Amino acid sequence: MLTFILQYWRNQKAKLLLLLIGALIIATGLNLIFKLNETNKGVVEETLQKRWSSAYDIVVRPSTSRLTTEEYDLLEPNFLNGIVGGITFEQYEKIKTMEHVDVAAPVAIIGYTQLNVNLPNMLKIPDEGLFRLTHRQFDETGLEREMISEEVVHIANGTNELLPRGIGLLPFDQVGNAVTPGSLNLIVAVDPDEEAKLVGLDQAITSSSYFSTDDRAVSLSSEQKHVRMPILVNPASFNNGYHEYELEQLDVPFSSSDDQKKVLQDIASESDLLRYDVKNIQSLSIPSKDLEAIYFNQLQGKKTSNYPGALINEGSQLIFNSGSLEMKEIDSPFPERWGHAFQIDSQPISFTNKWLPPSILPKQGFRPVNSMEVQTTLPESDDLIYLSPVLDFEVVGTFDPEKIAVSKDPLNELPMETYRPASADLVLDQDGSPLNPSVNINTSGNPAGLLTNSPSIITTLDAARLLNGEKSISSIRIKVNNVDTLNEASEATLQELKEQIERDTGLIATVTTGSSPQPVITKVVKEGNTLGWIEQPWIHLGAAITIFRETSAGYSGVVLSIIGVAIIYVLTTSYITMLSRRREFAILLSLGWSQKDLYKIIYLESILLAVLVSIVSLAIESAFFIVQGEGFSFWNWFLITTFSLLIYLSGATWSALNIRKIQPYEVIKVGEYANTSSSIIPLKNISSLALKEMVSKWRRNLLSVASIAVPTSLLVFFVYVTFHLQGVLYTSWLGQFVAVQIGTLHYVTIGVSVLIAILTTGEIIWQNVQEREHSFALLKAIGWTDHAIRYLVVIEGFIVGLIAGILGLGLSYITIYFAFGLIPWTNAYLALLSLLLPTIVGGIASLIPASIASKVNPYESLKKIG
Repeated sequence: MLTFILQYWRNQKAKLLLLLIGALIIATGLNLIFKLNETNKGVVEETLQKRWSSAYDIVVRPSTSRLTTEEYDLLEPNFLNGIVGGITFEQYEKIKTMEHVDVAAPVAIIGYTQLNVNLPNMLKIPDEGLFRLTHRQFDETGLEREMISEEVVHIANGTNELLPRGIGLLPFDQVGNAVTPGSLNLIVAVDPDEEAKLVGLDQAITSSSYFSTDDRAVSLSSEQKHVRMPILVNPASFNNGYHEYELEQLDVPFSSSDDQKKVLQDIASESDLLRYDVKNIQSLSIPSKDLEAIYFNQLQGKKTSNYPGALINEGSQLIFNSGSLEMKEIDSPFPERWGHAFQIDSQPISFTNKWLPPSILPKQGFRPVNSMEVQTTLPESDDLIYLSPVLDFEVVGTFDPEKIAVSKDPLNELPMETYRPASADLVLDQDGSPLNPSVNINTSGNPAGLLTNSPSIITTLDAARLLNGEKSISSIRIKVNNVDTLNEASEATLQELKEQIERDTGLIATVTTGSSPQPVITKVVKEGNTLGWIEQPWIHLGAAITIFRETSAGYSGVVLSIIGVAIIYVLTTSYITMLSRRREFAILLSLGWSQKDLYKIIYLESILLAVLVSIVSLAIESAFFIVQGEGFSFWNWFLITTFSLLIYLSGATWSALNIRKIQPYEVIKVGEYANTSSSIIPLKNISSLALKEMVSKWRRNLLSVASIAVPTSLLVFFVYVTFHLQGVLYTSWLGQFVAVQIGTLHYVTIGVSVLIAILTTGEIIWQNVQEREHSFALLKAIGWTDHAIRYLVVIEGFIVGLIAGILGLGLSYITIYFAFGLIPWTNAYLALLSLLLPTIVGGIASLIPASIASKVNPYESLKKIG
C-alpha cells in the first residue's frame, strides 16, 4: 500500500509539489502562530498581572449614591469625596466580620471648615475720610477665573459723629488695619488602624507622629456641637486660589466737622455710599496657600516668616458639605477618541445659614452645597437658634499624600483615591475645537466647584460620629484575602463577596480590582454658556479581567482561524484529488479492490502528510532552541502534531465519503461527477464565459471562495479595531497598552492564511484547467490567442476573489456589529480593502494555471478526443 502511494506521488510530481508546499506552510504557520501566541499571551498576562492589584479590591457605598454612568461600567474620578454619610457603624462592623475581608477601611466625609487668619497691619487707611474695602476670593482652576465670594465694607475714619445704622458703615476702631481672609478645607475621618493597613497612612507621616489609641475626639458641649479632634494635616496645599483686597477712598469732603455731619446726614442706605466716585489707595493679593500654611504652622506652634504677626482663630466652624455631580450623557464630539461623553450644567447655589451671607459662595456652582448649621439650645437662652458646629484642632502630625502606598502607575491607578485632588485637561474650547496643548484644570477649595477637593485635614472616625451621627460613614474600601493573581477564581471570590455585602447590608458594592482609567470627555456649561470640554481618567470597572478574557478568547480565535483555513485547504486538496483520481479509483474497484483498500490509501496518505508537518515543526522548534536559546516546547510540538493530524484526517474523511459514491462503470466517464445543469448566464464576452465556468463547478469554487473570505474578514476586522474604532481593547488606557503588545500576532495569522488561500485557489483553478484541456484546445483551434486564454483563466481567479471579498466584508461587518454594536457604513476604505485584497489573491492564484492553459497544444488535445 505504501509502495502504491509513493509510486503515485512519483508519477504526479506537480501534485506532490503542491502537497509538500501546503504541508510546509501549515507546519510553519502553526509553529509560528503557537510561538507568537505563547510569547504575546505571556506578555499580556504578565502585564495584566502586574496591574491586577489596586489600593483596594471593593468599594462599598450608600444605596443612594448609584450613578447613571455605572451602566457603562464607568465611575467619575474622586466621586467618593462627594458622598457625605449614608453607611451606619453597624453595617461597617458587619462587613468587617465577613469571610475573605482582610481590611475594611471606612472614610467619612465630614465637610468643609473655614480656616480664618487675622493679618494685622496690612491696610494703610488714612487718618480721615470715608473708605470702601472690597474683599474678593477667587478660584483659579485653569477653566475659568471665578469669584467665589465678595464682601464690601465701608469705613469711616477721623470722626466722632454718630454713624447711621444698617448701612454697612463701620468706624475704623471696629475694623482696624487687619484683614481676615479664610480658606475652605475639606475634613475627612478614617479608622487609623485600617487606614494604615490599607494605604500605609502611618508611613506617610512627615513630622511628629501618627494616631495612637489615645487620640480620640471629645465633645466639649452637650448643648451645641463643639468637638475637639485629633488631626493629621497636609501642609502642601493644592489650592491655587487667592484673596484680593481693594481699599478705595470715597470722593467726599470729610476734613471738617461740618463736612462730616453733612455727608453722614445725606447717607440713608448703602446704595448712597456706592454712588460716590472713588480713588484706589491700596491693593493686596494673598494666596490661599499662604493662609493654609499660616494656619497649620500656628496649630503646631510655628511662625510663618513672611507673615510674622499673623494670628488664627481659636476654633473653626464646620460650614458646608457638598454633593456629587449630576451628569447627562451626550453625543461625543470625537467618538473615535472618546467613546463616552457627558455634560455637566451649573445650578444656582442655595443654602440656609443664619450667620453666613449668601455672598460667601458664588451664585452658580456645579455641586449642591448644604449648610452644616445645626439646631441647638444655649445655656443662657431657652430659644432654639442655629449655629455651625465648632471644631478645636489638636495636631498629631503632618502627612505627605505622595508617600501613601497607592499605585502611581497610570495604567491601573484608581481615580477614586481619597488623598489626591481631582484633575482634568481642557482639550476642546467653547466652540468644540481642539486645544494644542491642552490646559490643566485643578481644584482650588470651592465646595461647589467642578472637581472634588482632597482633604488637607484627616481625623479619626469617632469625630465623624460625634458630628454627623451613626450614619456618618461615606464609603468603605475593602482589601480581600487571596486575590493577588489574575484568574477566574479571584474574580469569583470578589464577585461572591460583593453579592454578600449587597445582600446583607443593602449597600452598593463595586469591584475595583482590575479596573483601569479610561479617557472620558465632559462638556462644562455654566449659566447656559459652554466653558469648554474637559478630559478626565474615569475608572473603567473590570478592564483587566475583561481584557484577560478577550485576549484569551482572541488567542484561541487566532489559532482556530489558522486551523480553519488549513482545514479548508486540505478539504480542497482532497476534493481536487478525488476529481483527478476518480477514474483511477473506479479502475481499481473494477479490478477487484474493495472500498476499504481505497480508504487505507487516502488515510495513509493523510497520516504521511501529517507526519511531514510534525517533522517540519520539530525542525523549526529545534531551530528556535539552537539559534535563539529558547526552551524547547514539547507541548507546542505535540499540539501542532495533533492539529495537523486532525486537519489531514478531516480531508481523508471527506474523500472517504466521496469514495463510497464511485462505481466501477465510471471508467468511461470524465470530468466532475456532480450533476450538471444548464447555464442561465448569457455568453457575451470573456468575463461572462469565466463566470459560467465558475458557476458550473460551484462546489469546488465555493471552497476557494471560503479560503479567501476567512482571512479577508479577519483582516478587515483587525484593521477596523487597530486603526479606526480602537475597539474593545482600547476602552481603557490599560487596554490600549495591551493592544500594542498583541497586534503583530493577528497580522502574521492573516499572512499565513492568505498564503494557504492562494494555494487553495490555485489548486482548484489548476484542476479546472486540466479538466478543460479540450475546451482550451478547441478555443485555440478557432483562433484564440495564448494571451486570451491566460486572460480567461485570470478573470476566473478575479471573480473568485471578488465574490470572496464580498463574503468576507459581510462576515467582518457582522463580527464588528456583534462586538461593538455598530456597522461602519461610512468607512469606505474597509470595503475597498475587503474587495481589493481578495481579488488580487484570486488573480495571483490563477497565474500558474493560466500559464498552463495557454500552453495547450490544440492538435495533441483534439487528437485525444478522436
